[in-house]
This record gives sequence, structure tokens and C-alpha cells, in this order.
Amino acid sequence: MNNSEAVQTGMEHTDMANEQYQETLQQCGLLAEARNQVFKPVFGIKMAELNTPVLYGLSINSNKAGFALMRCGAPLSLDGRYNETEDSFIAKVIEDIGVMKCTKPEGECEHLTNNEGENKSLREIIDGLDVTFTADSTPIRKFMEPALGVMTDKQRKLIKFIDPNPNNDPEKFETESYLEAISAARTVTRYPLYLAAFARADKRIENYGDDDNSVLNGAYFRNVKSKNIRFLVDGSGSMSACILWGSTYGERKTYWSGSYYFSSRQNCSLTRMESLQTELSNLLAALSPDTKVSIQSFSSPGRKNHRAWEQSRDGLVKIGDDGMRESAIAFVNSLDNGRPTKWGGTYPWEGLDASFKDNETDTLYFLSDGEPNADRMGGSWQANDHDPTVTHYSNYNNTREKVLKTNTIALGLESPWMEKLSAKTTGDYLQVDKDYVTTNSSQ
Repeated sequence: MNNSEAVQTGMEHTDMANEQYQETLQQCGLLAEARNQVFKPVFGIKMAELNTPVLYGLSINSNKAGFALMRCGAPLSLDGRYNETEDSFIAKVIEDIGVMKCTKPEGECEHLTNNEGENKSLREIIDGLDVTFTADSTPIRKFMEPALGVMTDKQRKLIKFIDPNPNNDPEKFETESYLEAISAARTVTRYPLYLAAFARADKRIENYGDDDNSVLNGAYFRNVKSKNIRFLVDGSGSMSACILWGSTYGERKTYWSGSYYFSSRQNCSLTRMESLQTELSNLLAALSPDTKVSIQSFSSPGRKNHRAWEQSRDGLVKIGDDGMRESAIAFVNSLDNGRPTKWGGTYPWEGLDASFKDNETDTLYFLSDGEPNADRMGGSWQANDHDPTVTHYSNYNNTREKVLKTNTIALGLESPWMEKLSAKTTGDYLQVDKDYVTTNSSQ
């Protein structure tokens, strides 16, 4: 749910201005007022098990120097279930959302002023903030407004945090929503803020893309417990396949259809690559500081996305070391730069060889959305290559100082050879497709 500039016929239930939600909106406003807070609803979530929606809105953070995202609605029980029999409550879920910086030359920015000619407080800025979605996203944020942009898709199933002002020079200003913590000594610490969430309970999954094998945003990297991990991820052009189409049109862009590239002016809300980037970035942000990692992207040798994260080129690095976490996330987010036709094909062998030769690593996450373009020796990949390839790596595993647990993730396809590889190396195989999403959404 959101406040939309135009509501499509049949989508009236997603409009926050709908009469059925007014009582909830009023109640959340009163709850915030009782705590001497402000609550500006931005988006909401309506679930089958609840008669009333859960609303998310902007407010002021605890030290009054920035913004916060608050949640208002039915409380959660200790077992994770919603309890609608209790009164709704309001609470902060994200603190320290940044304040947008001045984009003009030094000295040319003026603070927003109220009717009395005084600088507006952050509360006054929130009160007057435009949160109407236009072209499936919130308005471009200006000086002193919250550094938070939000996007959805035409079916209102996606919530994604985006660049609050894409018109800014990316070399001078942040290219994503961000958090900004300010200490008592006025020390400023800034962190990028990533989120992409998709409502997977809808049974109409086939409606969201042209490719029957479209992969929805899900838990790609499961059971991450190791302290010595390699991530080997697909950077090929097929990762440009669109998962969720928007309802608006803009500049023409190139996507993978499942068998060929095509261009479209229809805005894509989420591609396979963006889904991977969100999953892996969120995981990297959450890993404990003592976890050592390596990240490598594979495509065609010599092509744009056939490369490793520079800091881990010579081995694992501790994610908590100075600047490493930020650098790792920046590498992941660079994988969708340029035209997908330049990204390359599916050649995972260099990355797999490097992973099995690295005796420090004990866990590998290997993700691909397609069959290899060639076998290990450069010949045509055939079904009879499955067993010899798996045998090669499982035999190599027997010569290592410790077994490399190889977890494989197949996006949008069934991959017998990846499944066998995991089985032979004590790892897990995950096939992420429509059946996986539908099965997990019903549990």
C-alpha cells in the first residue's frame, strides 16, 4: 500500500487513501502524538491474517538530529505471530536515517523556512513532506529532507530502498538511501541503507515476468555459519532478466528474455542481478567482523563481469577490517554496471578452481542462473559432462587439508550437475524458481 498519484483500476485496495484504512491511519497518528512524535505514513503492508494493515512512516530519530522509520500496527508475539487481539503499538524500526545534503556550491543552500521566517525543524519538514508515489517511487528528496527513497512495482508486491536523488552527481553524493549516526562529539558515521522485500504469498507469480523461470527475491545464502567463506556468483548477461516489471516507462534498457536480449522502455523494478545484489549486500552487512570472505564474479574470460573483488584476489580477508565491508558491498553493487550484453556468458571454471585450491576456505556458495557455455576443457557443454565435472572437483576435495563444503544455488533452472556437486562435497543444493517460492510461501 502507498499514496499513489494514480491508482490503477482493480488496485484500489493498495491505495493508502482508501476509506477502509482511514481509522488505522488516524490511530497511528494519535499513538505518535501521545509520545510527542510525528508519524508520516509512507507505505503499508496488508496481510491475510490481519484485518488492519501494518503501516511504516517517517519520524524523527532519538537525538533529534536525523530521521527514523517507524512501524505502527498489530504487535508480534514471541513466536513471531501477529496478535490482533492486543492494541496496536508504534515503534521505531530504523534509526538515524540521514538528512539530505546540499547539492549546490558552498554557501548557496538556504534552509527551509516556516511562515515566521525561521528555519524549519526536522519535525516541520516531516509534516510537510510529499510521500506520494509517482512512477512507482517516492519524490526526489531535496536538501534537509530524509535520505530515503522508496520504490515499488506495478502489482504493489515489492518494497525497495533506492537512491533518494538520482539526479545528483554519483561521484560527489551517495547513490543509495543511507544512515547517518552523529555522536556527542559530532563525529559522523555514514552507512548505505539497503532493502528489497517481495510479498511471495501471491499465487500469481507467473504474472510478473516474461520468462517462466523468473526468480523472485529469496534467501539465496542459507545457513551461513562458517568464518571462512568464498562467494562465487554469476555475472553473466542472463542475470539482467527482469523479475518484476513496473507500470511506468522511461529510458530504453536491455534485458535478458530467457533466450535472447531485448530492449524495453518499460521500467523494471527488480532484475535477477539486483535481487542477488540485495541478498549478498545484506548478508555482507550482517556478517560478524571476524568472518573472512572472498567474492568472485564469473562470466566470459576477458569480459566485464569475469573478475574478483580486488581485496580478496590473493585470499580471504576479514570483513571487519577497516573499509573491507564497505568495499565488498561496493564490488557487489558494481556488477550491474554497463549494458548486459557486455557482461559475458557462463564460465565458472576459473572461480571453482580457485576455490578448491584455497585451503583456508571451508565453505563455498556457488550461484548460477544458467548452464555453462563450455566444459572445463573448452568444449561444448553436454549432459555427459555432468558426472566427470563433479568427479573432478570431488576428487580434488579429497586432496585438500579440509573439505570444501560447496553450497550451490540454481536460479530459475534445474541443475543436476550443481546438485550432484553439493551432494559429493557435503553441501546443500537450492533451486530457486516459481515452485520453490510457491512452496515456501505456503509454509
